Amino acid sequence: MLEAFMNEEDVLLNVSCEDWQEALDKGAEPLLRRQVIEPSYVEAIKRNHREMPYMVIAPGIMLAHARPECGAKAIGLTMMTLEEPVEFGSELNDPVKLVITLATPDDKSHVKMLEALGYDIELHYVKREE
Repeated sequence: MLEAFMNEEDVLLNVSCEDWQEALDKGAEPLLRRQVIEPSYVEAIKRNHREMPYMVIAPGIMLAHARPECGAKAIGLTMMTLEEPVEFGSELNDPVKLVITLATPDDKSHVKMLEALGYDIELHYVKREE
């Protein structure tokens, strides 16, 4: 289902990052290359994370995003696993091993993408653990 929102270059595996800032930069690189987002979007993600670190949504998972007006020009999604987990400052959910970066140009486009993401995570990870 996620194939509608991402391609091979949007999946980054075992990436080495020194800190959370570098992890956010590397996770956004494919979207920047394809001009799905502007550099201001990545800076907005970092600013939002510093101000309210709610984007570490579950143990080991960062859902990096910002408001559409911060530089999202199209819908896009990347998934990046980290070679070594990185601390993002989340008391409950650190360290992070999976960084998901999403962009949407409006307040509605992301709904189907998040549904597909949830479906794929359940299909590929939750069911395997049962």
